Amino acid sequence: MIHTLSETVAQVDLLLALHDVQPMTAAIPNVEAPRTFNPILIAAFALGALLLSVAGIYAVVAFNVSLRSQEIAIRMAPLGWVLGIAAALAMSRLVASFLFEVRATNPFLYAGGAALMILMALLASIIPALKARRPTPPNPCAVPR
Repeated sequence: MIHTLSETVAQVDLLLALHDVQPMTAAIPNVEAPRTFNPILIAAFALGALLLSVAGIYAVVAFNVSLRSQEIAIRMAPLGWVLGIAAALAMSRLVASFLFEVRATNPFLYAGGAALMILMALLASIIPALKARRPTPPNPCAVPR
């Protein structure tokens, strides 16, 4: 096909040179590559942020279980939700250019994100809760008071 195109152009004008001739099926992926790479990059960073948040939740819950002061974390959770939703709404304008056929303020996306974070918080809380459930053996070296 490329050879036929070159012959046809040569018949019209010998001084015209064809350079980097390729079918549209090969040219379109080259042009669209940045548009597909950006969402993949954002998803990778989102996954990293999710893993960091799970580790942070685990650390907070483990620390609170060790101190027996879980009510502080429970009181802080709604504030974190409010701040997180407000930040997500504020950042939605920046993310809107990467979305196709989806609004950046789609309530189902926010509900799905909140449900995912709640699920991850529950998963991160399981290990400290199971540790707190087990009774600690008495220390025979402890000095009675």
